[in-house]
Amino acid sequence: MELSRLFDELTRTAARTGIKVRMEHFDPNLSDMRRPRGGLCTLRGRQVILVDAGAALPDRIATVAAALSQVDLEALFLPPIVRATIGAHAVQGSAARRQAAAAPRAPQPLPPVRARHRGDDDGQEGGRGGREGPG
Repeated sequence: MELSRLFDELTRTAARTGIKVRMEHFDPNLSDMRRPRGGLCTLRGRQVILVDAGAALPDRIATVAAALSQVDLEALFLPPIVRATIGAHAVQGSAARRQAAAAPRAPQPLPPVRARHRGDDDGQEGGRGGREGPG
């Protein structure tokens, strides 16, 4: 399948799920060729996939496919190449999530414990622990 047709199929898939794909010219100071920006976001309560219009076609395909990998597409029929492209980008995203999950975490504080008096455990009164006073 041609790359332009694959990109069209991906945008059509997004439209079928109710997600709009917006092509925007990104600020070059915020994006570079090694790490193009864009992806799935929510604007005014609606999901939108933002794509850098100045990016190369393979990068635009990667942006849309990675965004669609976060959406449940099981109920939709997709051409095998489209589903495979989305799946390939889902694997990259899940590898990053696995790596982040494996990172060491700060220890969680323990819940507070209510202190008990000595006499509370053994049923004795006065909290003296069974010792008798002078007498």
